Amino acid sequence: MNTIWLKLAAVAVVLVVVLVVGSKFMSNDSTPAPAPSETEQSKTFYDMAERDKQLMEEPKPVEPEPQPEPPVEQAEQPAPSQPSPPTPVVTQAPTPPTSNVVLPSSITRATTMYFKPMSEIEDIEAQRLLPVVTAGRSIGRLPVTHFKLMVDGCRQILQKWPDSWYAFRAKQMLEDMPERYWRNYKVTEEELDIRKFLKQRRGTQPRIVEPIR
Repeated sequence: MNTIWLKLAAVAVVLVVVLVVGSKFMSNDSTPAPAPSETEQSKTFYDMAERDKQLMEEPKPVEPEPQPEPPVEQAEQPAPSQPSPPTPVVTQAPTPPTSNVVLPSSITRATTMYFKPMSEIEDIEAQRLLPVVTAGRSIGRLPVTHFKLMVDGCRQILQKWPDSWYAFRAKQMLEDMPERYWRNYKVTEEELDIRKFLKQRRGTQPRIVEPIR
């Protein structure tokens, strides 16, 4: 009788061991794969955020051309009489047409543009506002968000410093916004047009503007 109970106990122990070992194997096979550290969407967002930093770069001033050295004085010699040359006709560079809007995206290479300098106080204020605007541009590209922060900041820049390089950056950001938002925020052609920056005006200084890479 005792032998039968011993056999039954041994069988029970074997079954328990088999169940324990089997559960370990099953748990190892069902371990979920680790989640990716960064999705493709987040990479795109951060890449665009890095690109947005270029909008905070101040265009470089145009370096003055070096003046040629004066020629060495030589003994004057009578020059043979020659007929006076015809007066050359000076032609000016063509200016953008006044009937069409010139968008910031038309700048595809280094271009000389003309901006009015700002006072130190104005420049400090604009430097504080521009990072907020570029951050709003980055946030606006996220799902279930909008560009209101960026648009309001751009319009504030255009109103306060319309002839500065900050205004040109504001126009760039407004144009780069998807066109459906142009309608939502009622973006006007005047807010996008950069014609005035392409010609010299009283009080302006030339600067080299590089296209956004």
